[in-house]
Amino acid sequence: MSRTATQRAVKKNPVNPVTVNAAQEDLSGRDSLIEQYLPYATSIANKVAQTLSNDADIEEIICNARLGLLEAAKRFDPKFNVDFKTFAYYRIKGAIYDGLRKTGWIPRSLYSKIKFEQAANEYLQTMADKSATTKLSADEEIGELYDTVNSLASIYIISIDASEETMEIEDKKANDIEHKAEFQKVKEYMRQAIEELPEKERKLIKMYYFQNKTLEEAGQKLGLSKSWTSRLHARALGLLFKKISLIQLKSQHQHRAAVHPQ
Repeated sequence: MSRTATQRAVKKNPVNPVTVNAAQEDLSGRDSLIEQYLPYATSIANKVAQTLSNDADIEEIICNARLGLLEAAKRFDPKFNVDFKTFAYYRIKGAIYDGLRKTGWIPRSLYSKIKFEQAANEYLQTMADKSATTKLSADEEIGELYDTVNSLASIYIISIDASEETMEIEDKKANDIEHKAEFQKVKEYMRQAIEELPEKERKLIKMYYFQNKTLEEAGQKLGLSKSWTSRLHARALGLLFKKISLIQLKSQHQHRAAVHPQ
């Protein structure tokens, strides 16, 4: 390009020094976080490796942990009002588990726990993003907290149900609650509620929990961006809990009618 052409280009798209400085500060802060928490990522990787067989590739696990740390540093924003160590923990673990999932190193006994951690992290991240951009009243904050607790409970139930179906887990050390008739009923309600979801939400839940897809992979299948997939996941969880409550209420009415016919 000639000097004259270059000058024209600069005049047309002048470089904003403030923007450049801000970008440089962001990169510097990101590099600082990565350097500071690299030992932390390695420590998480080593702990995960201890739960696996000796044949697992520890170097690959550590590499995935570092990728998770890099992703956390890129996405972290102080406005989330969350400590970076807490924020990074789930990103690092998620990256490790995604790597293990692709190579088939996840023990069956850990599947439901891993799926719960990943799904809960995705949901909480979406809610943190939402809170950062939306100012809520005290009543709305209480309502959102209630929805969050219910959504996490839904994730827990689906994760266990999915692990039992897709991995055929028989965990003899599982808590008694998993074998109680009441808990089995809740899982039945959950399955019914999933089938009653709108088409996109239903497909997302099935792909993510029952077909061993990552949230990003499921979103790509549905033609959605990563951010929209996360929002759809959060919406699906909210709908699920409401539908479960309605199904449970209907079941209780039917039971009472059968016991005390008019």
